[in-house]
Amino acid sequence: MNDQIKALNTYFWNVGNDIANIRLLAEGALALYEGDAEPLHRLGMKNNEEVAASAFDTIGTALYDLREKIAEMQKSHLNETIHQTVNNSVE
Repeated sequence: MNDQIKALNTYFWNVGNDIANIRLLAEGALALYEGDAEPLHRLGMKNNEEVAASAFDTIGTALYDLREKIAEMQKSHLNETIHQTVNNSVE
């Protein structure tokens, strides 16, 4: 039983680290979108490339949604980790 608990703890630790890394990647993509890439939207609008400008906006929306979903995953993972810790300490 002790080996199972150790394996579960290792699994939760690894998943938590993976989610944190994915969140950092999404945050980095959003930082680039909001900063360095912002002129692309203006270029599209300035050059009557409304489809390209709209696509840029759609990418931004997807990035914001992705960040929100990752944050939800991270919160759920933390809650489950706490739940498992409490259950395993009682047994």
